[in-house]
Amino acid sequence: MKNLKGKLVLITGGAGGLGYSSAKAFAGEGARVILADIQEDAAAESARRLKDEYGGESAAYQMNVTRVDSIKSVFSSIQERFGRLDVLVNSAGINIRRPTVEYLESDWDKLIDVNLKGTFFCCQQAALLMGTGGGAIVNFSSGSSARPLPGRAPYVASKGGVNALTAALAAEWGKDTQGSRAIRVNAVAPGWIATEMLQEGFRSGVVSQKQIIAAVPFKRLASPEEIASAVVFLASDEASYITGHTLFIDGGQNALGLPDLG
Repeated sequence: MKNLKGKLVLITGGAGGLGYSSAKAFAGEGARVILADIQEDAAAESARRLKDEYGGESAAYQMNVTRVDSIKSVFSSIQERFGRLDVLVNSAGINIRRPTVEYLESDWDKLIDVNLKGTFFCCQQAALLMGTGGGAIVNFSSGSSARPLPGRAPYVASKGGVNALTAALAAEWGKDTQGSRAIRVNAVAPGWIATEMLQEGFRSGVVSQKQIIAAVPFKRLASPEEIASAVVFLASDEASYITGHTLFIDGGQNALGLPDLG
């Protein structure tokens, strides 16, 4: 139904987490998946697992999204090997939690470089490779981009930047002239997700499960698979008239307008 069979999909930060969950969802739809990650061995192992579980073609590359030369090198290799790219998923991202008055310049630079600079230059290189053939880009934002998060101001700023970048690129690349296909650009903004990292946060007392559940209208956490399904949808032909949109996947928390309690 999603018309992704045979499509070539590149996922940054694809060795684990939501990037790998998205990779599995794409592979399950018959897409060919390329994983790019700063952890080269982990990316290669994840690509091997994808191939073992779903068959088809998969590949892995080392990519440091904070370095434009590294990004360009991977896209050049993809062009030489595959000659095309249909979908880019920008999943690479980090968070550095620290009170604002204690935040270091090096912390700021690293977080912005990964979350915003990396997203921008991967989008740039994807657009160059997609060219007039068009394609789809899905960026990872965060529910916190629309909610106040004490102690995480730089992270919130970086993800708010991703939302604005998504809209700007969609407007620029949405023109369909002379029969060419547009490049659609959207973002997903997940809320609280049932991951091992969050469970560790519950155990250590960094975040409160009771407070989180109270703040979410659905009264439960999202699964990684629910986030991945939305990513696949936005990349597919079923979302052919959707661009410039940030999709909040948070069980209604953003709509309710309650602050994030994490």
